[in-house]
Amino acid sequence: MACAQVQLPHFLFFDHSLNFMQSIFTPPGIQFSGTNARIKWINDKMRPFIKRPILLLLVPWVIYPLFDVLSTYYLKLDSSGIPFALITTVIGFLSSCIYFFWLFPSLVYSKNPMFIVGLSSIGIICLSVLKYFLLQIVGVIPHPPLIFAAYELMRQWVFLVVTFTVWGFYALIRALQEKHVTEIRFDKLRIVHNNAQLSPHFTLNLIGDISAKSLKYSPELFDDLNHFITILRYAYLDNDKFNSLASEIEALFSYLHGQKIRFGEDFYVKEKIDPELLNFDDLYMPKLLLITLIENVFKHGIFQDPKMPVSIEAKMWYGEENSPVFNFSTQNKISEGLPLEKTGFGIETVRNLLDYFFQNARLTTSTNGAVFSLNLTIPYAKSNQTWPDR
Repeated sequence: MACAQVQLPHFLFFDHSLNFMQSIFTPPGIQFSGTNARIKWINDKMRPFIKRPILLLLVPWVIYPLFDVLSTYYLKLDSSGIPFALITTVIGFLSSCIYFFWLFPSLVYSKNPMFIVGLSSIGIICLSVLKYFLLQIVGVIPHPPLIFAAYELMRQWVFLVVTFTVWGFYALIRALQEKHVTEIRFDKLRIVHNNAQLSPHFTLNLIGDISAKSLKYSPELFDDLNHFITILRYAYLDNDKFNSLASEIEALFSYLHGQKIRFGEDFYVKEKIDPELLNFDDLYMPKLLLITLIENVFKHGIFQDPKMPVSIEAKMWYGEENSPVFNFSTQNKISEGLPLEKTGFGIETVRNLLDYFFQNARLTTSTNGAVFSLNLTIPYAKSNQTWPDR
């Protein structure tokens, strides 16, 4: 029985050939990782040179005069003498230092490298002029100035290429070493994160069980533990996830309850926080934003004075097109002459968060004698593209 021959379309042969060519010319993947054994070996061997890059730069300038002497001797080339070779080597090494430590780093890392480029150019010109006069001093008659400048330009180009090769190798090793350190830190953070994943659930469940048992002995203790659980659950919430205004207000209530427990009769705070805010679970609020503002009150303010209690107000009203506008304000007494501490996680951080998540939000602060006032207004628009996904 004759077998039927199947004619494949021409484009299938073309695709097959193209894939074959790509497999030939595509280089294999290389794991440029600090944990790779060979990369780690290179890192270990190069560590003294990376700590003292001048040693790495000396390598080509030790090889250069040796190669020059040997090639001149064995190839019977004309020589300008040892003084010329020494001066050329020293000037070349100094030129490489300018390229290595000034020019290349500024071109790669600096946002405005033109100043350093200008200084580097002036330095190279000064070295070339110095070489010209040194050759005259030692009795080596150099070429006329224009021809000498042309030869020096060619030499500087060679020095530039050689130095860039060394600097590129140095930058690569530095990057690999920093990547290795980053990978080690990441592994440690991953272990800490895994422990943190286990610990919160265990802690919350344990306190929840204790809270349930305390109900029949002390309803007040049961209420205190529930507020504590609310704070813990809120603190363990993933920062990248959606945090609602309702969750922030609930945590704020629990935070204030905890402060009441701590200070007892010395706690003088008048709070007017609208309970209806607990229903706004569809509006976003950056995590710990309101609590940060309240914490500043207890950190810098005086809340033990019955004549001047701390005032905390939070409410929602509706503006244009019936869009909700959140208002939060505090007023508290401060010690006279006490500067407000500008910590990394304070009012300035709150301003940055507001600028990012709410374009029209407004945060104002004022000090009138011994009274500090803060007012926050967030007009919630219908769409906020910078809100995290739910």
